[in-house]
Amino acid sequence: MVLARNQSFRGLVLRLQDYHDNDQLAYLLTDRYGLVTFLMRGIKKPNAKQRYLVLPFTYGHYQGTFNDHGFSYLSTAQELQQFENVAQDIFKNAYVTYIYDLTIRAFTSQSLSTAWFEQILWATKLIDAGQDPEIICNILEVQLLQPFGVQPNWQRCVVGGENQGPFDYSVVYSGILCQKHWPQDKHRLHLKPKVVAYLRLFAQLRLRRIKHIAVDESTKAQLRHTLDIIYQDTVSVYPKSKKFIDSMYRWQI
Repeated sequence: MVLARNQSFRGLVLRLQDYHDNDQLAYLLTDRYGLVTFLMRGIKKPNAKQRYLVLPFTYGHYQGTFNDHGFSYLSTAQELQQFENVAQDIFKNAYVTYIYDLTIRAFTSQSLSTAWFEQILWATKLIDAGQDPEIICNILEVQLLQPFGVQPNWQRCVVGGENQGPFDYSVVYSGILCQKHWPQDKHRLHLKPKVVAYLRLFAQLRLRRIKHIAVDESTKAQLRHTLDIIYQDTVSVYPKSKKFIDSMYRWQI
């Protein structure tokens, strides 16, 4: 058993899970150690002093003990910030929860870099600040395909290497096709040029650069449909949070 005691790190609370009668497991995304599961003993008791450490949608500077072959443990935290708008708004909550669910499923603790930590943190910040949660979620859906083992070619035609459009997307070829090679896949998605342009942008966009988001509803609908197809056909991940988002669209019909 390898223990690293009194380690300082930045962390983002992704999920809480009941464990035994009074305990919970807290899944934190960290800047130094990737995705880590912490055992919070007695946290479900009414007078639990450590409950504030792992409130949902909380970010802060933590100190704890890391265990390579078992649960890790949190001790203290400073500068904790709960993203209150996300916690209180059902729509923001749903999208951030889905992003977190995808993150947990896509990574192991060893495979997550500091850059990914910053990207997920900025997604939460932007949604909390009022930016379009659907588009922020779409950006992460595109980028999280890579750690899921799906690496679409967004830069050039997968058949001929052309880098000038118009393009369409091929699930079969896992990438974009230029117009000359559209006959290569009769099941290509027939996307509007604007949608393909957004997908190509999303694949490389750093969220900290975003100042404002404005995407029309028809384009958003095709982006959502396209990413649903890609995930269903290549990733086969459909967490409960995604089911809830899909139900929200049905409420609006």
